[in-house]
Amino acid sequence: MPDTLDLQAGHQIYTRKTLALYDVIVHRFSNHWLWNCPTAKLQAWFERHVTDNHLDVGVGTGFFLERCTKWTSESRIGLLDANENCLHVAEQRIAPLQAEVIHANLAEPFSLQTEPFQSLSLMYVLHCLPGDAAFRKRVIGHCATSLLPGGQLFGATILGQPQPRGWLGRRVMASYNRKGIFGNADDTKDALAASLSDSLHDIEIEQIGSVALFSGVRP
Repeated sequence: MPDTLDLQAGHQIYTRKTLALYDVIVHRFSNHWLWNCPTAKLQAWFERHVTDNHLDVGVGTGFFLERCTKWTSESRIGLLDANENCLHVAEQRIAPLQAEVIHANLAEPFSLQTEPFQSLSLMYVLHCLPGDAAFRKRVIGHCATSLLPGGQLFGATILGQPQPRGWLGRRVMASYNRKGIFGNADDTKDALAASLSDSLHDIEIEQIGSVALFSGVRP
């Protein structure tokens, strides 16, 4: 399947210039007004599940990492992304923590590139992936194998179905899907649960507006 998918569209828009505006557009505007899930809810979910041996997958700008209160001088933090601009911005944002940087594509296994972690986050990653639920399941499987037994995978994703309540949210989501920025037109809460259950147990999903907050434990 990855050979027939455009694996670049979802992250190639993140240039140095667009990343400079990302936090304002996503965390100050879109989360509240388009997806009806304030950023504070996402930050609380991150804080609830993160450990001090943590891999952040799809790092964006490092927004949640910078605001996390759990880090100590002994914390081990990994940054994994296919976009080198994102990796650079996030690494600089948490520079004192000396993060491990991993340049990798989620379509391929990456567990051999690093020692396993106790927690792994996928914050606003899954809805940017192309393809169907089967591809999301594959990506989640790659992430799960990078966890220690009993380690926790968690994150947040914007669901395509049901569509956002507001007309602007519906228009923006449709536009993002046409451009390949999102690939979530058919994403549902049930499909997310099925994708998680193949690699994890003790699955928890909480939906707020169009956003699904999720977690699960590697057996």
